[in-house]
Amino acid sequence: MSTVIGIKKGKNVWIGSDGRGTTNDGYVRPVECIKVFRNGPYLIGFIGTVRGGQILMEPFYDPPENVDDFPDDLREYLADKGCLAIEEDHTQTQTCNFLIGFEGHLYEILSDFHMARVDEYTAIGSGSYFAFGSLYTSERRGLKDPVKRIQLALETAAFFDISSAAPFRIHKL
Repeated sequence: MSTVIGIKKGKNVWIGSDGRGTTNDGYVRPVECIKVFRNGPYLIGFIGTVRGGQILMEPFYDPPENVDDFPDDLREYLADKGCLAIEEDHTQTQTCNFLIGFEGHLYEILSDFHMARVDEYTAIGSGSYFAFGSLYTSERRGLKDPVKRIQLALETAAFFDISSAAPFRIHKL
């Protein structure tokens, strides 16, 4: 897995991620994974299978104009590309979770394709609980700079979570 963190402040959104690649068995791969990128008006961060996130990069994916259409469009696109897991009861779940920045708003789309708008901050991935702790503490201690808060939360997650490690990337929308 990974750690991807989003912060919304005013009309800006920051999404940051670790860069470690791991196997399903938890072994570290000697590669650097890009887990945050822009595609048109969207800033996208993902955890899960690398392919499931990579196929959303330009020029492979043309995102919808309306963010409310993103979950259904995403489900259809991932199904077309073979990036959905099919459960025994035939329920389709995505092999990734996503953070989406769009027009000053932050959203998370989780494995069942529900989309929720995030008011302040969120984190996804195996290091998310450590990141949440760091984000909460940095907020309570008055640290206001979103880049510094994300950097600190990523460092915290990487310290405790074997699936998260530098290099870290932070992008602003």
